[in-house]
Amino acid sequence: MLKVYKKKLANFFLFLVDQILFLFLPSPQNETGKKTLLVLRLDSIGDYVLFRNYLEFIKRSKKYDGYAITLCGNILWKDLAEKYDAHIVDEFIWLERAKFFSNIFYRFDFLKRIRLKQFSVVIDPTYSREILFGDTLAKASSALEKIGCTGSLDSHAKWKRKLLTDKVYNKLYASVERNLFEFNRNKEFFEHLLDEKIEIQKPFFISSSKTEFELPSFRCAVVFPGASDPKRIWTPKSFAVVSKFITEHLGLRVILSGSQNELSLSTQVKQLSASEKVEDWCGKVKLEDLPELVSRASFVVANETSAIHFAAAAGIPFFCISNGNHLGRFNPYPSEIFDNAFFIYPEEVEKNFTEIVRDEKFRFTSELDINTITPDRVIALIEKQKNTLRL
Repeated sequence: MLKVYKKKLANFFLFLVDQILFLFLPSPQNETGKKTLLVLRLDSIGDYVLFRNYLEFIKRSKKYDGYAITLCGNILWKDLAEKYDAHIVDEFIWLERAKFFSNIFYRFDFLKRIRLKQFSVVIDPTYSREILFGDTLAKASSALEKIGCTGSLDSHAKWKRKLLTDKVYNKLYASVERNLFEFNRNKEFFEHLLDEKIEIQKPFFISSSKTEFELPSFRCAVVFPGASDPKRIWTPKSFAVVSKFITEHLGLRVILSGSQNELSLSTQVKQLSASEKVEDWCGKVKLEDLPELVSRASFVVANETSAIHFAAAAGIPFFCISNGNHLGRFNPYPSEIFDNAFFIYPEEVEKNFTEIVRDEKFRFTSELDINTITPDRVIALIEKQKNTLRL
């Protein structure tokens, strides 16, 4: 509890600091008739995968015809965006979130950079709008037109946005209050923004043959044992049991993948599986090459993280182990978007799934223990769906 209060106090202090920093920013000097559009998207990799396809609709829309598009994004997914979206985005601006939060000098320089760009329009389509990030950058810009959405209904954020930063925007598009899968939530926003029907069914990547590693020529499953939130990480021992089953009963090799930060997890999975057919590629495959790696898999096994969105975008079946966090928003996948998505939840969720979804019990968070899910349950589901997999 003390940690939460310290975080709230730090956030409030930084908000006050921003009010002082704004006083020292250069005066806005907008050029008449200038067509420059800034899109703010500062959240995580999975959020970006569920958003990025809508950039093309901005580019070819009547409303923003002839506009130069700048994307201000989280540096975490820099290489991915520059590989797949450079043909749409005219300029990228990359923000280091931790540094922007903790380093006042970096924060002021970044705000000044946004101000001096003299954008004519700023758009923040993020449903979980952040006061100290997207809202602050929108305020710092000199744009005469600032557009966002009313934002998520999280009780700890809704009233703060309404009190402090809703007024930053000229227009806030209302989001439906019911829970909505994030890809569809993005579609809702951009249909409002562009005033047109958007015909897109699912996230996707246009295949690229340019990779810095040799794509697997053998039949394999790709397993991602990591996640950004410890509550979403299934134990390495459980992943090892499932990996061994895949190699021994399905005749596939297993590739362990993830970021360099997840190497300790993949090392444990490799050691515990005690199988030469389980290969540890964690940290070896760059983020921008993951869509290509996943596209070569028979199927994917992962925690509830960006890996499942890469799989859905590539049309590859996946099995996701989840504690039910953000149920209805990021999981499970609606069948009309992707119908080869299989989720395994704690039994409390499985037994009362319809009721829990209806009541939106885990809409914002879940404290259920992901490790109550046994490897046997995951294996049983893989066996059940064997005919739908690319074996």
